[in-house]
Amino acid sequence: MTELMDLPIDLMIDILLRLSAKPLMQFKSICKLWYYIISAPQFADLHLAQTLAQSNPNLRFVFSAPHLSIAEFDTFDRITELNNPFRNQGFAHVVGSCHGLICLCNYDLHLTILLYNPTTQTHKKLPFLPKPSTLSHRYSFGFGYDDISRDYKFVRILQSDEGTGPFKSQVMVYSLKMDSWLRAPDVPRPFSSCREDGVLVNGNLHWIHESFNGKEKDYSIVGFSLVDHSFIEVPQPTFEEEFINLRVGMLDACLCLMVNDLDYSDIWIMKEYGVVESWTRLFKVKQTKQHLFLEWPIAYSLNRQSLFLQLNTWRVVSLNLQTMGVKDVKVCDFPRCFDTQVCIENLIMLKDSGSATLETDYLQEKKRRRRRKQLRHQRNNREEC
Repeated sequence: MTELMDLPIDLMIDILLRLSAKPLMQFKSICKLWYYIISAPQFADLHLAQTLAQSNPNLRFVFSAPHLSIAEFDTFDRITELNNPFRNQGFAHVVGSCHGLICLCNYDLHLTILLYNPTTQTHKKLPFLPKPSTLSHRYSFGFGYDDISRDYKFVRILQSDEGTGPFKSQVMVYSLKMDSWLRAPDVPRPFSSCREDGVLVNGNLHWIHESFNGKEKDYSIVGFSLVDHSFIEVPQPTFEEEFINLRVGMLDACLCLMVNDLDYSDIWIMKEYGVVESWTRLFKVKQTKQHLFLEWPIAYSLNRQSLFLQLNTWRVVSLNLQTMGVKDVKVCDFPRCFDTQVCIENLIMLKDSGSATLETDYLQEKKRRRRRKQLRHQRNNREEC
């Protein structure tokens, strides 16, 4: 260790960048120089880029069962419950993950949104964003990274109910770099997503749009660009057989479709983004009484002999790619396991805006609304007089 500290600073940084995030977090306490090096945002960016370039980065499973927990990748061993800020404040739903950051939404706490890093145990609470009173509670969420602006973004889409008046929508995008919300162009046409959380592929968030054509359902893939905040429609493959539903996911950094019917679940992948001819069916999985509809792929195992999948009954299963057999993955002693994500260890430090409780923003906004209502009532009374 002494020899390492005597090295030139550039060589020292190069050696430290080769280490994984967990020991680096511990090395911050060795000396002030290492603390400032490892704590620097530039070092965290370089370390993340190097980690992402590795063929086998240090991966972890993050899931709810029912509390948010982390486990060894591929085995679900060494499970540890995460001490996240929502731990004792209601149910925390995992909207998505990107570069090891977890986006959490607390439905029990007025839709409070948090970005949380399990590695550094830091978090960032997004500024409270009230819901317009003219819009219904139909939400769609998404979280991802904009490679052009090098910024993490969260998207909240609100839509009015169809058939209850003129269609209205509100699309808001949060920028971590700016720590503020931006109003994006409205939804071009109503879409009802069977999965409210967008799937990030190629800089776009994706949802499956369901609509009724007479007595039958039509499906399309709706995309939202994190770069220019525009909506797109992604071409889907042509299916020969009838199907009950579609689910969108990501596999090997490619857009993926789960096509479910009564007898089989097919797994399709778009090898070249945006090119309809590149859609390829990878696997065809026979339905059983124990095997219900596949929701989305989680990841291949390390030896790529099996594929982890999330089922719609809050189960994680392993698909043997040689036999096409499906078996449940035993996670803790809980009968349900959901919101499963794959995360990498990183050094990103998220800085919260203050030490106030998570309910503070909501309560303050509620108080302001009550005061505005009182002022309107008083003004109306004066006008009547």
